[in-house]
Amino acid sequence: MLRKEPAPSATRKTVTKAMQILHVFAEDETQVSLATISERLGMHKSVASRLVSCLCEWRMLERDPDSKRIRLGMGAWQLGMRVANQNIYQRLALPILGHLAETTRHSAYASVLDGAEMLVVAAVPSPDALRVILQLGDRRPLHATAGGKVLLAHMPAAQRQAILEKRGLPALTRATLTSAKALEAQLAAIRRSGIAWNEGESAIGVGGAAAGVFNADGGIVGTISSVFPQNVVAPAQRATLAHAVRAAAAELSAALGFRPAAKISRKNAHGR
Repeated sequence: MLRKEPAPSATRKTVTKAMQILHVFAEDETQVSLATISERLGMHKSVASRLVSCLCEWRMLERDPDSKRIRLGMGAWQLGMRVANQNIYQRLALPILGHLAETTRHSAYASVLDGAEMLVVAAVPSPDALRVILQLGDRRPLHATAGGKVLLAHMPAAQRQAILEKRGLPALTRATLTSAKALEAQLAAIRRSGIAWNEGESAIGVGGAAAGVFNADGGIVGTISSVFPQNVVAPAQRATLAHAVRAAAAELSAALGFRPAAKISRKNAHGR
């Protein structure tokens, strides 16, 4: 007797629930209980238990042998590494970030736009002990980070307005720009200079400089950032740091097929 396949809607619901479970883990919460999963997702505990067991069989999840709490498994890590290895942007960025970190002695990162946030996709920490560390997969606000402001500066105005209307300009520190007018003025300066700064706007004492990375069509695909403790970069060093960051971003852009003329043509097409 042939087994009846579940209706497409039922299959979709099951897959959706499994994906919800995989995404329930916060950056600062690597293990959760089954009861927490059930409560957060509004999912019956028996359903959550069956799905967790299935995901454990595929090593997407695993149970701590002592606490019985649930965490992401090696299967999820292996898939993530495959994506990383297949991502040409990340592969090309890593040696450039390594050189930038070695030259500046500050941590270097490559990021992309993901929805309304900046997503870190490649990282090389500073070789010095005093450094700022972001993790792969970290998501950062656009208006309060150097890389995020670069992304805002080079996206279409309508897209930028929609993001800012949705997210607003929340103050993360006293230095965060919370005025739309002041932010727009800074974004215009970023387009002119090719460099953006974070003046302790996302975290107290953390600074950054970033420049845009462009593809063969002249569209922005991401950013390269140098992130550092603010007290280690003297005003006299900023010009040298800005030059190094712009040079690294230009190198990655060239590797992706970017020609400066392509960017100029694209700006003209948008009337900028």
